[in-house]
Amino acid sequence: MSESSRLRRDCYMIYADNAATTRLDTDAFEAMRPFLLEEYANVSQPYLFSRNAKKALRDARSTIASCIGASADEIYFTSGGTESDNWAIKGLMRAGDTQLIITSQIEHHAVLNACLSVERMGIPVRRLPVSREGIIEAELLQASISDQTKLVSVMLANNVIGTVEPVPALAEIAHKRGVLFHTDAVQASQLL
Repeated sequence: MSESSRLRRDCYMIYADNAATTRLDTDAFEAMRPFLLEEYANVSQPYLFSRNAKKALRDARSTIASCIGASADEIYFTSGGTESDNWAIKGLMRAGDTQLIITSQIEHHAVLNACLSVERMGIPVRRLPVSREGIIEAELLQASISDQTKLVSVMLANNVIGTVEPVPALAEIAHKRGVLFHTDAVQASQLL
């Protein structure tokens, strides 16, 4: 056996980028296993084969809704964070609106690119600077909201530096001014 073969076999990789992606939770995988291997029917179809998958989807919506004080018909499942951010930002804004979006300079590219997209349609976007620690100051957000502000979008946990934003306080500021608040909480799954 060569020295390089022995070294490769004895090396271990330590994966330390859980902010980018994590291993699928074993409980989540086990809950999904039947729908990945056996009950994989299209829930939008009326045929008998889809009945169990359709019921499981309905139950999942109800469970999530009850956890967050929503109704089941308000729960939508997407393919991931980028699609969800696009729904929240692009779906809310329409060409010709004079409304303003406020976000931070250090958002995930999913939010930054969605904001660029609506900006190309003529909708203004204000990107707030952050402190040295990567935090949006509540006072700065308060001062930045105007009568034209329609949406504030601030991520909960930053995917690069790990900063956790004061989202409850920022959301409260937005809501007191009648402004919708969106947070990309994908990177915060480790906090739960």
